[in-house]
Amino acid sequence: MPPPTPELTDDLVGEFLLRIPPDDDPACLLRASLVCKRWRRILADPAFRRRHRALHQAPHVFGYLQVVDSGILYSSRFVTINTASRRPVRCDLPGWRVLDCRHGRALFMTQAPGSPDDGVVDFIVWDPLTDEQHRLPRPSSPPMLVDLFTAAVLCAAATRGCDHRGCHGDPFRVVFISTTITPAAECVTSARVYSSETRDWSELTSVQHPAAYVHHLTCFSTLVGDTLYFFGKNYTIGYQPDAQRLSVIDPPPQSMYNGKLRFLRLVDDGGCLGFVCVEEDPSFCIRLLSRETTLDGVARWAQGRVIKLDTLLANVTLPPPSHPCGVTGARVIGVAQGTDAIFVYITKDERSDVYMIHLKSGRAKKLGPFRPSPVFPYVSFCIPGQQQAKPVSSAIYNRCMARLTNRDSRSNAVLPIATGAPAASTSDGIRRVAVPVPKTLNVPIVMDAASSGERLRQGVLGA
Repeated sequence: MPPPTPELTDDLVGEFLLRIPPDDDPACLLRASLVCKRWRRILADPAFRRRHRALHQAPHVFGYLQVVDSGILYSSRFVTINTASRRPVRCDLPGWRVLDCRHGRALFMTQAPGSPDDGVVDFIVWDPLTDEQHRLPRPSSPPMLVDLFTAAVLCAAATRGCDHRGCHGDPFRVVFISTTITPAAECVTSARVYSSETRDWSELTSVQHPAAYVHHLTCFSTLVGDTLYFFGKNYTIGYQPDAQRLSVIDPPPQSMYNGKLRFLRLVDDGGCLGFVCVEEDPSFCIRLLSRETTLDGVARWAQGRVIKLDTLLANVTLPPPSHPCGVTGARVIGVAQGTDAIFVYITKDERSDVYMIHLKSGRAKKLGPFRPSPVFPYVSFCIPGQQQAKPVSSAIYNRCMARLTNRDSRSNAVLPIATGAPAASTSDGIRRVAVPVPKTLNVPIVMDAASSGERLRQGVLGA
């Protein structure tokens, strides 16, 4: 008889678990934490979490914020992408219209108390996981709904090398940018920064341009290096919060693309400014554009990869070339900053769906029916499943294991399986029984009713 296989050491198990990417299937780490106490202890170790973050670098996309039509002037909703992720404190946000989401915080505008529907608006910064919120003091000349303006939120140390892995409760900044039209039809764009440390706004910085302006309904932002870029009407406006400097950048020429542009930070190109769009060429594809600097120091736009949508979405019927909506039948409506994930909206035969596509791996996930409005992805370096696994006490775990082995955890007496408990014997001769799990886990588990009771045969996420 051959000798028994030696048990794997904790270090070797940790090395295996370390290589599970958080964005591949967030449920994998949750299932792994439920295999046994030993695996749960390894996954809950802060040292493991630090190594996991350092290895995989890119944060995980937990969900997204979207403006909804609920009959209220401002209304937004947080949508969780998968049930293995930690859920926000609340999902429906009546009275708040989302403007931006970055570094674990979301920025909203809301009607100022006592103001008319088209009157003054306030800014609110919200942490979805803690429900911590800050209503900012109004700047001089506060924004009104009828004005041309937008805003963005970022970590206070974002331009100084913060990795955003644990800065959720740290100071933040909000960049408020607005445009006024002069009598000579010139556009004057101004910016100022709010700091949560000083609780005040900076001095105004302005730049004049004949046709560059911003608007909260159509202007989105991305952070590259020390510059926050806003893609306005026809032009890109760059703002450096530390230097308080504004600049205007020409967009890529129309000859380089045929579609609606959205920002994309190309992390695999060293973090340069880029654009992504969906175009028909002649079939639908994703085109990447990046801004690069030549050896002579001249900045220019360059074409990047072209990814065929019919290859990524093999089981999806894309709009035909003769679709009456043209290239708007498929378009990018969101970019998860710090990751390679984009959100593509596809409409065909009066049905609209959204897909999250990872550009590097080519993986696509359908998020379901959708209304045609932009999304603001929420990303975090939190490892899915570990927060849910930690609250499970030893007593709860032992009661679950006792039920698996049909034994009373206190008297060690053999107990019958509860009446009505789903149980089945399969071809491998192992009897399985569904085990109730504490609400902190929010997942049903199917485990072996074997004598050891220490192995998880299958973990199935709830709907």
